[in-house]
Amino acid sequence: MKSVPWRRWGAIVLASAVSVGLLVLLFNDLDPKQVFLETKKVDLRVFAWIYLLRAIAFFALIWRTRAIAAPLHTYRWPQATRAVFAGYFGNAVLPARIGELMKAGYLSRVGSPTPTACVAFIAVERVLDLVVIAIVALWVSFVVLNQQAGDSVVLFSLAAGTSAVVLFVLARSPQRVVEIARAAVRLLGARADALISPRIETFVEGLSALDTARRVLPVILSTLLYWGATVATIAIWPLAFGLSLPWYTPLVVMVFLSLGTALPSTAAFVGTYHYAAAAALHLMGASRETAVAMAVFVHAATFVPWTIAAGLIIVMPLFKGQFATKQGSLRPSTAPEPTT
Repeated sequence: MKSVPWRRWGAIVLASAVSVGLLVLLFNDLDPKQVFLETKKVDLRVFAWIYLLRAIAFFALIWRTRAIAAPLHTYRWPQATRAVFAGYFGNAVLPARIGELMKAGYLSRVGSPTPTACVAFIAVERVLDLVVIAIVALWVSFVVLNQQAGDSVVLFSLAAGTSAVVLFVLARSPQRVVEIARAAVRLLGARADALISPRIETFVEGLSALDTARRVLPVILSTLLYWGATVATIAIWPLAFGLSLPWYTPLVVMVFLSLGTALPSTAAFVGTYHYAAAAALHLMGASRETAVAMAVFVHAATFVPWTIAAGLIIVMPLFKGQFATKQGSLRPSTAPEPTT
C-alpha cells in the first residue's frame, strides 16, 4: 500500500490539533449539564425556518455555479445541484476542504471544461465570498464603533460598488492582469513566482464569467442571495433561543464563522465552527453557556441532515444507472460523484 506523504500527515495532525484545541478552550470551566439545559430552551417551530433559508442558500450556490461556468459549458440544473452538494458533502466528511476538489472534479467529469478551468470557477467563487465578507466586516466595524446605521449604508454601497467594478474590469482584460500580477510576484523571487503565478492564472481563467454585464449580473445576484439567506439563517438562532441581541448580531457571527472555518480543522469544521460562533454570540451579549449551547445545537441540527441529504443526492444517479459522462454514455460509477 502506498504510504501517505508526510506533508499530508502533517496537515491532518495540524487540523486535528486546531479542532481539539479550540474545543478544549470552548468548554473550559463550563458545566456540560448547564450547556445541555440551555439547548432544551430552543423553540423548534422557530428553528425550523432555518431549513427553508438554508435551502434558498443552496439554490443560490447552484445558480452561481451555472452562471460562472456558462461561458465554457451550460450545466443542467441537476448536474450543478450534484456538484454543489458533492462539495458540501466532501467538506462535511473530509478535512482540509477536500469538497472543493470534489466539486471541481465532478464539474470536469460531466462537462467540457478542464479540471483546471473548474478549479478556476471555484477560485472566483471564493474571491467573491471573500469580497462580501470583507465588506461586511468593514461595515460592521463602522456600525459598532459609531452606532450610526444610516451613515454606514453609504460606506457599504461604495465598497460593494467598487468591488463589482474592479472585478468587471479585471475580467475584461485577463491577460493584462496576469502580466501585471506576474511582474509583481517576480520581485519576491523565483520560488514565489513558481508557487503563486499558476494560481493567479487559474483565477483569471475563471474570471471569464464576468467579462460582460449580462454574465456578471446573475453571478452577483446569486452571491447576494446566498449571503442574504445565510445572514437570515443566523438571525433565527437567537430568536429560537428566546434571546434579544443587537440587530447586527447575524453579521458579526457571519464574519466570525467565515474566519473560523478558514482555519485548518477536521471534517465539518468541528471546533473552528463552534468556537467562532460561540465567541461572536458571547460578544453580542449571550451568556457563555447559552452561546456554546447555540453553537453546538445549530451545528448538529444543520450539518447532520444536510450532509445526509447531500450524500443521497450524490448517489441517487448510481441507483438509477444514469451517471452521465462527458461522452454522454451512461454507466454506473464505483465512486461518489464528486463546493459560504
